[in-house]
Amino acid sequence: MRLIISVGTRPEIIKMAPLYEALSKLNEIELLLVHTGQHYDWEMSGIFFKELGVEEPDINLNIGSDDQVSQTSAVMKEIGKIIESYEPDGVIAVGDTNSVLGTAIAASKMEVPFIHVESGLRSYDFSMPEEINRRISDHLASLNFAPTSRAFSNLMEEGISPKTTFLSGNTIVDSVIKVLRKVSAKRTLEKFDLDGAQPLVTLTLHRKENTEYEHKLIGVLKALEELDDITFVWPIHPRTQKALKTFDLWNKLKSLKNVRILEPLGYLDFLGLLISSDLVMTDSGGVQEEAATLKRPCIILRENTERPEIIEMGFGEIAGTNPTAIISLVRKYLYQANLIERLKRTPNPFGDGSSSKIIASVIQRIWDLKSLRRPPTFKGGSPHYLAFRVDESMRGYTVASFREACGYDVVSIYDASGRAIHFDEGTPLIPNYIVRVRGDPVNYGRFKKLVKI
Repeated sequence: MRLIISVGTRPEIIKMAPLYEALSKLNEIELLLVHTGQHYDWEMSGIFFKELGVEEPDINLNIGSDDQVSQTSAVMKEIGKIIESYEPDGVIAVGDTNSVLGTAIAASKMEVPFIHVESGLRSYDFSMPEEINRRISDHLASLNFAPTSRAFSNLMEEGISPKTTFLSGNTIVDSVIKVLRKVSAKRTLEKFDLDGAQPLVTLTLHRKENTEYEHKLIGVLKALEELDDITFVWPIHPRTQKALKTFDLWNKLKSLKNVRILEPLGYLDFLGLLISSDLVMTDSGGVQEEAATLKRPCIILRENTERPEIIEMGFGEIAGTNPTAIISLVRKYLYQANLIERLKRTPNPFGDGSSSKIIASVIQRIWDLKSLRRPPTFKGGSPHYLAFRVDESMRGYTVASFREACGYDVVSIYDASGRAIHFDEGTPLIPNYIVRVRGDPVNYGRFKKLVKI
């Protein structure tokens, strides 16, 4: 099996590294590692290959920074050329960047199976470029790997087949666990000359919806100024630094005595900083996941998150860039008695570190990836969606036996309280559960007879 693995940004390299390693250990699989160059300097990308133990990419496209449309179309064009020459059996990408979208479209247009890792995340905010990227990529994918049950349910709700969707966990957990052995909080504090006398907070901010608006940056700076009894360490993204200078806020930031400004960090230093911190403030999705994995509370500097598990399981809350909300939540989470101990006992919503092995195992088992692209046939013309409540007469049916009995596939299952349930072929259909199904309209008569509509 010949596979192209496409990465383009720092988070993608982090999340792909353990999967690349897992696939490399399998027999009869040949990998071509392609870096689109969306993140193109050493601090933002190159150092991560080295620290995560991944060999240098076979091909670097050097796409660089550009507007959304130009960057995506450049990735499509160049990945298309590689697909044409390499003739892979499949193409893999992880995440929701322009590189992922460009890769997904190129592979799909050239009728090569696209495998999307980290599928099903949803913010329902289409002003975010990432929301557009991940939705399209999920629907183009021949195989989807969802990191959480919520993400899996999102895919089912959108009609993506459960036969080609797998709950895997998030590969970022694999990377954190692997790299953490090389990290020391003590060495990190010494390296950055932090004495630990005050509470320590790691801050990252880079998203377009924050950096393009002066009032949002001002809101964050006001909060930092007010929280002058706390030390903030801010590895600053090039886009954020440029924005602060554009809005004439750079000198204001540098004047804050409680803020330590750093250049972008490598992964070892960044994880060292996170484990040294009492709290994390970020607008990054990946940093939210890393904070949860390291059991650190997280204040989210956005108006929404596609990782609601952070909030549901008590790892943090949304503050946006409102200074009053930021200050209130920082105080709450910093001085909440026994919070860290409680988080240590809370399961990581993003997995246990086995995600890469799960994904590699599924890919190896399926092997004939091209079979996944065979279009479904419907004698009735197109799929038919229905929902029903399970009654006592259906007790004993499983997902598999239901399909055998009436020809309809189960798309999603909700318990009596409305909570979506992750399911497989053997999951029983329990009375009072709500089940959503999809099938060929010609089988509707069998369906009606079975569910007694």
